[in-house]
Formats: sequence, C-alpha cells, structure tokens
Amino acid sequence: MIQPRVIISSDRSNSGKTLISSGIMMALSKRFKVRGFKVGPDYIDGGYHKIATGQPSINLDLFMMGEDGVRESLARYSRGYDISVIEGVMGLYDGHGIEYSTYEVARVTGTPIVLVIDCSAMGSTAAAVIYGLKQFGNADVKGVIFNKIGSEKHYLYCKDKLRDVKALGYIPKLSQEIPSRHLGLFTVETYDKAKEAINLVSKYVETNIDMDLLMEIASQASPIKTDFQHAEPTNPIGRGGSRRIAAVAYDSAFSFYYQENLDILGEKFELKFFSPILNEKVENADLIYLGGGYPELYAEELSKSFSTAKWIKQAANDGKKVLAECGGLMYLSRYLEYNGRKYQLANLLDVGITFQGRLTLGYRIADTIEDSFISRRGDTINGHEFHVSLPEYVNEKRFVFKYRNGNGIENGYDGIKVNDTLASYLHLHFSRLRRRLSF
Repeated sequence: MIQPRVIISSDRSNSGKTLISSGIMMALSKRFKVRGFKVGPDYIDGGYHKIATGQPSINLDLFMMGEDGVRESLARYSRGYDISVIEGVMGLYDGHGIEYSTYEVARVTGTPIVLVIDCSAMGSTAAAVIYGLKQFGNADVKGVIFNKIGSEKHYLYCKDKLRDVKALGYIPKLSQEIPSRHLGLFTVETYDKAKEAINLVSKYVETNIDMDLLMEIASQASPIKTDFQHAEPTNPIGRGGSRRIAAVAYDSAFSFYYQENLDILGEKFELKFFSPILNEKVENADLIYLGGGYPELYAEELSKSFSTAKWIKQAANDGKKVLAECGGLMYLSRYLEYNGRKYQLANLLDVGITFQGRLTLGYRIADTIEDSFISRRGDTINGHEFHVSLPEYVNEKRFVFKYRNGNGIENGYDGIKVNDTLASYLHLHFSRLRRRLSF
C-alpha cells in the first residue's frame, strides 16, 4: 500500500522550509489528516509542524536510526494519515557529505521531492539552480515552490526556463519570519507568534500554491519497503501493581525531545511532565528524564528551583535512574556561568558550565566503556552533539562513553555516571537502542 508523502527540501538552510512546510501542513489539515516529519536530528522545527497539524512531528535520521529504522518509523507514524509532509534538513545534499542528507532519505524511502527556492536575489537563475539540484544526484525532484517573490513578473522570470520540474506556485516576500538564536529557530515554547506566522503562510499556500498538484506528487511515492512490527508490549507495572512513572522535564528551558523517544518510554512507563522553572516535582517517579533546551535563558529561575533540585538529588542518591541530555547535564551541574553571572544549580555533578565556547555541532560515534541503563560495555552508540556551553572544570571521573570523534564533556569522554544517573552532552534516539534499554 502506498502512503502518500512528499519531502520539502531546498538548496540551502534559511530558505523558508520550516514556515512553508508548516503552512502546507496547516492548509492540508483543513481537508486531510496530515502527519509531519523532520529529516535529521532537529528538535525545534517539529514544534511548528505540531502547531500546523495538531499532531506530534517525527524525526527521520539515517545516522542515528539507520535505513531500516527510518523506513520503519515513516511507515508506522504515517499509518492512518492521508498524507505525510517531510521537511528536509539544510540543503538537499547536505549531511555528512551527501551521507545522511535529505537526498538520501528521499532515496531510501522512495519519496518525491518538492523544492523551496528563495528567489529574493535572483530570477531566471532559479531554474538553473533547480536543474542542477535535480541532475547532480538524479534526485526525484517533482516540483518547486518559489519563495520571497516580489511580483507576478518576478515569478514568471523564475519559472520560465524550468525543465522536467513543475512550478506549484509561490510565496511573496513577507515581513514576518521566525527569529533565530544560537541553536536555531526560536522554539514554539518561547515564540508567542509561531501560530500567527504559520497561519499567515498557510493562507498564501491556499491561494498561491497548487495543492491538487502537490497531492498528485505525493501520490507518486513508492511503497515503503519494510516489514516492521510494532514494539512488543511491555509490562510497565511496578511493585504493588501500580504503573511505573517516568518524570519528564518539559517547559521553556527543557523542550528538546524526540517524540519517538517519548513513545518508547510510554511503552514502559506512565509519563508525567514537570517544570523545573516552576520548581515542580513528580512523586514516586521511577525514572527522571531531563532533555535539552535553553536552560541558560532561564538560569535565574532554575537557580531558585530548590524543590526540584532536592527531589532529583534525593532520587539519584536513592539509586533511581536519571537521564540528563545536554541541557539536563547543565542543570545537574554545580553552576552555570552565563552573560557574566554565575548561577548555582542542582549540584548533583561536580562540574561547572560556562558559555565561553562556540557552537559544537555534529554526529558522534561513541563506544560504551561502562555499563549503564542505555547500553553495555563494548556497545557502539550513534548520537548527536549540539551545544554552545562547555565545562569550565570537571571533577567527575566515571564516564560511560568514549567518542571516536568530538570532545564530549572532556577529552572525548562523555556520559558522567553517578549511581544510576547518566548525564551527557550526547543526544540519543531510542529506536535503535530499544533492545539495550534497561529502564
């Protein structure tokens, strides 16, 4: 059975993919049941997809999930939907070289591509760019949407010389764009005009884009080649017959989670969300999960979250499992220095964090050198590192991971272990780790 789907890609980053993809999803959602996906390890863009569709967006990352994992997740999360709209990452051929790129996701899933091309500084050259993108890798580029068009005449110039690719229409220059900060676009948790921006683009999509042609292109997708099975049922029952509880930090400071990770946790636990910013805690939690985000922007509030910090430290000292990724690592540290001020934080880890560094970004291969509830000694883990902070000092000596590439917390070591707490700069996708997890 063919599941209609399309990939929205471009020649580069900052072309308008996220807003236009979200606008397309919102416009389609008025007629169909739509699922959004995002290529790569991005945590932010999926939030815009969720506003547009009302459904969580799903990541498709070849490096962390593998080809089979990507196909399985695409098939599983597309089931029951009329169309899936997959937003690409960076330019069409950008990844680790071409490897792990949007082009590769399109190839391994048999999904047709619609390009978004920013024409703010060109006209007829747009057709040459599109021709080159299609021919370079023999990519299955079926259509194009021109962005930042100044007039009908400008649009005609852009599409006049198109070859073997159909023009679906255009989006004019808009005054409203999504602002960015050091880790990418503003998250929907911190940008109160996100829905307004998507609504605006959605209206232009409905009037200026040939949605019937888009659906026709989506219907040309190949059957997804996978024999996936849903995860085997687990028994999330704890002592005394009650369901086990996973406490997940979620607020404006901690919002970087893969939906599939939460779903996998949901097979084993009842998920309860709490806000460190609001000094909240979850009683009787069996696992505490602190994801990434922007804790530095809320360092003052977090420095006063005494109840949350005390609860987490007590849970860690009692041997409860605590998983802290990037922003979570920062929160569990002794202090965070940001904008010239030093904020005292949870003080579970004898580490001090500063923001004197530069952006650290990239895929990581990590060898497991000590057992944890994530992996066993000798296992190899594929993950992703994405941060501006860096440790000012590290007095911890037990590490779970040794990177083959990248610095991690210190000299290629990452994954500080304290009792059954694992705190790391490494972001993980659980789909490939499912059989190793011992929550």
